Amino acid sequence: MRFLTSSFVLLLLLLGTNRLAAQITDNFSDGDFTQNPAWQGDVANFKVNSNGELELAATVAGTSTLTVGGNIADSSIWNLNFKMDFSPSGSNLLRIYLLADQAALATANGYFLEMGETGSLDAIRMYRQDAGTKTLLATGQAGLVATTPNISLRVQRTVSGSWEVLAAAGTGALQPQFTIADATYTGGANRFFGFQCVYTISNITNYSFDNISILPDIPDTQPPALVSAQADNATQISVNFNEPLEEASATLISNYSIPGAGVITVATLSAGKTSVTLDLAAPLPTGNYTLQTNQVADVAGNKSTLQTADFQYVYIQTADEFDILITEIMADPTPSIGLPEVEWLEFFNRSNKTINLASLRLDDGGVPQALPTFLLQPNTYVLLSSSSGAAALVAAVPGVIAMTGFPSLNNDADKLTLRNTAGTVIDRVAYNIAWHTSATKKDGGWSLERINLATPCLGGENWQSCPDKPGGTPGAVNASLKNTPDTQTPRLLGPYPESATLLRLTFSEGLDKTTVQNVSGYEINPFIPISTAVVDIEDRTAVLLTLGEAMQPHQIYTIAVSSAVKDCSGNSFISIDTVYVGLPEKPEPQDIVVNEIMFNPATRGARYIEFYNRSQKMFTWEDFFIENPIYLNGPSIEPIGLRRLLPPRRYDVFTTSPDDINHRFQHIKNENVLENPLPSLADDTSGVTLYWSKAGLKVIVDSLIYFREWHNALLSDADRNGVALERISTEEPSTQSTNWTSASPIKTGAPGTPTLPNSQTAKQLTNPADDLIQLVSERLSPDDDGFEDFLDIRYTLPREGYAATMRIFDADGLPIKRLVRQELLGTDGALRWDGDLDDGTRARPGIYVLWLEIFNPAGDVQRVKKAFAVVSRF
Repeated sequence: MRFLTSSFVLLLLLLGTNRLAAQITDNFSDGDFTQNPAWQGDVANFKVNSNGELELAATVAGTSTLTVGGNIADSSIWNLNFKMDFSPSGSNLLRIYLLADQAALATANGYFLEMGETGSLDAIRMYRQDAGTKTLLATGQAGLVATTPNISLRVQRTVSGSWEVLAAAGTGALQPQFTIADATYTGGANRFFGFQCVYTISNITNYSFDNISILPDIPDTQPPALVSAQADNATQISVNFNEPLEEASATLISNYSIPGAGVITVATLSAGKTSVTLDLAAPLPTGNYTLQTNQVADVAGNKSTLQTADFQYVYIQTADEFDILITEIMADPTPSIGLPEVEWLEFFNRSNKTINLASLRLDDGGVPQALPTFLLQPNTYVLLSSSSGAAALVAAVPGVIAMTGFPSLNNDADKLTLRNTAGTVIDRVAYNIAWHTSATKKDGGWSLERINLATPCLGGENWQSCPDKPGGTPGAVNASLKNTPDTQTPRLLGPYPESATLLRLTFSEGLDKTTVQNVSGYEINPFIPISTAVVDIEDRTAVLLTLGEAMQPHQIYTIAVSSAVKDCSGNSFISIDTVYVGLPEKPEPQDIVVNEIMFNPATRGARYIEFYNRSQKMFTWEDFFIENPIYLNGPSIEPIGLRRLLPPRRYDVFTTSPDDINHRFQHIKNENVLENPLPSLADDTSGVTLYWSKAGLKVIVDSLIYFREWHNALLSDADRNGVALERISTEEPSTQSTNWTSASPIKTGAPGTPTLPNSQTAKQLTNPADDLIQLVSERLSPDDDGFEDFLDIRYTLPREGYAATMRIFDADGLPIKRLVRQELLGTDGALRWDGDLDDGTRARPGIYVLWLEIFNPAGDVQRVKKAFAVVSRF
């Protein structure tokens, strides 16, 4: 049997197993109805189906009967379920014999219930049968069994012959049908219970029965037992008992108490009378509670003593922005450093809320997928993976959760968005393989970890490779964790006109949603009023300005942002940038020129091409293309396609590796180093063409064929590797070989000046002998007191392409320090001498001479001397 009814369990406790054999119970869970107990009659027309129910299984129309014998006492309770998968009628009906004096039900003396009659108001009707003749005793609720009845039935008879019939449709509560009195036939040890099915051919398998019990109605002398309590919500508690309760005591609020939960205002008894709902005056905080009940009575008047039931309430709240963060990403788990080779994501609840993950959605650009049901407690980590991934991780990471629809994480870059069901973004991480802090860790097996959880608006600067083996810290505190406050002020990186009346401003980090809405925090010059300012819902680093007037063509505007605008950490904006915006125009030839090319980089270095806007126009890179027209396999073309403005007089650099350029060259404008594919560039001779194309129009803006021989002749062939080729004058033709030469390393620490004016730019000297060298002060006192601690040397060369040697001599004419040794210089620059000698000692006080010699491939040699003094403090 699948289960025992509560009445049967009670009988077991009171009477012992020696009394059970005389009772009748069967729920057909053993798949057999021919024994324990043994049913008889038309057994060939019945079976136990796959649901564990007794089912009619006739093959032709007719009448089938099944009975079971046993002890049916005068005072008994019948419980059973039956279904008729059709609408009963006079020719398709069911009789349930509750009590019969013989197995031949059709001619027996006893009582039965009948379901099936003409019309649509079918009710449960009760008959007494006298040797086959039936007499109607009572009729129940009209229509209850009129349409495909699925009925739970309870019948109770007392010793005096009082009958009560209760029934429920589906999963509803039992409802009284009728009460009648008839004691014509008594119970006894040799009585029968059974079914008589009358059916046409269409219903030969449409009767089923289950959960049958016929038990003696033993007087109730036990008080109701408190079974359980649970919180339905913050102000409502459900209390469950093992039997029906007397209403007056069940609804008396003084019979209940919940220490620590406040005042109970209302107690309501359920329709089934076995449960009570308690309403509280104030919401429950999250915690563990104990319900106490006392003096609660059942319908027989038995009162309970003090009883308790423990329950827990968890206040589940809605996630807001940054309540939950994506804190670790394993996008490329192969090859393993020690963890299973599966992708996973780690989340951390940084709020004081308990949040059901099922209220969140995750996507990487596709359809948002629901997270599984899981209560994430405050200050707690959780790990999510696919079903197969979770199975592989569970041994290494207890508590990992499988997520249906877990996104496939791209190794190089992906944009992960966590949002709630209302669409509010909770966290967004657009990770990139460049965030790894080691080249070897980019190859796989190492996770990316969020460094500071208190600065959720920061991007790649707040992520790094996991520093420790086994390559990640899934479900635990990140090995990279640091709580350094964010004191970095936000910067305005650039504006972009979505239209003449809508501007997108992009900042260096995520902004505070409230402060950015203050339109007085922005100023456009020439003046344009600003109507609204809002954070882009898809990107916290972007603000959309709606303008009160349209921007005018051919007009360049400046934008200023005040300290009223703050980032997520509360840092105010400090205006240090001059930022330009305007409506993009169509370029003409030579409006933009190729200004610098790194076509043969140093080992593991990146190529780059620098462009300079020499016009007074505003352009957008979205419509430009870079081409090598003489590549071996035909033209090699790469679209730029960046929604980024190029204002007048700015240098923009394109490369496949901005990280390499920004690390290799010092003091450059990192924000102007842009990632973009480049056409194939040969190491000796190749071509670069920049053209604009839109709406069927095409403009060749600049084009040249470069040669390795354009480098400075003083450089050997090997020395030319890793040296950029610089344009000398933006006014001279791009195709003129004498307009190009090798870059100097003086400005940036490496031979190139990406994003900056070129090191090799022609200068006009009024007096070469005097102007080659200028000393800011003609003395130094290298004593670290902060005053004149070094010799500040400024130089200006007559033109590009000069190499130089610079030495310092003492008063006796002996060389004591070599500053530059036959090194290619830019056309201007600065050097310093800290007072140290070649042997590492400090110069003594006295008179010294700075000597400079410059020379170029054409044989021009110039020399100059400057005297200065080294002094000491007295």
